[in-house]
Amino acid sequence: MQTATSTILSLALISAAVAVPVASIAKARADNGILNLLAQSNLLGSSADPDITAECFNHFSPILNQISTNFSVQYEQCVTVASQAAANLSAKAAQNRVAFVNETSAICSAFTSCHSDTANLDFFNCYATAASTDINEIYNLSTDASNAAISLKGGLQQIKDTEDICTNTAQSTYTEKTSETFKELNECFVNGLPTASTIAIN
Repeated sequence: MQTATSTILSLALISAAVAVPVASIAKARADNGILNLLAQSNLLGSSADPDITAECFNHFSPILNQISTNFSVQYEQCVTVASQAAANLSAKAAQNRVAFVNETSAICSAFTSCHSDTANLDFFNCYATAASTDINEIYNLSTDASNAAISLKGGLQQIKDTEDICTNTAQSTYTEKTSETFKELNECFVNGLPTASTIAIN
């Protein structure tokens, strides 16, 4: 009797561990909820008929495994989508960076062209003209660079917020469905296997 119960507890823990993503916060949340449910199931399972216990576990184990798999897939999708969005945003920022570099190069070349003037008067006049011409461009460049930085920061934060909402939803669904399944498992230990499970896996 004790062996059967220990086997159920061990296999259920393995099932729960498979579902947990690499993220430590998600793992801690999942483990806390699962361990509480396992403790309840273990108490009920220890008082149940060994045949009923085995029958219940054989029925609900695939359901728990599927919930775990679904959670892992959903969680990874959240991370993948966020990573791709961040990569796309970074690619656009890199294009803007090239445009800024080209613009500053053009501004600098206006000054470096003055270096070929051998006469000091011509050199100073050339610098004065270049500075007068480029002052508005430099001001606009400063404004545009500041706006680009704000936009990039905001975009990355939005991606992060969306990822957090997505992973939190996956975590919530996993916990809810696991809880429902363990409640049904507990009922099975007391009343036997139901004719049809009401748990929705997907």
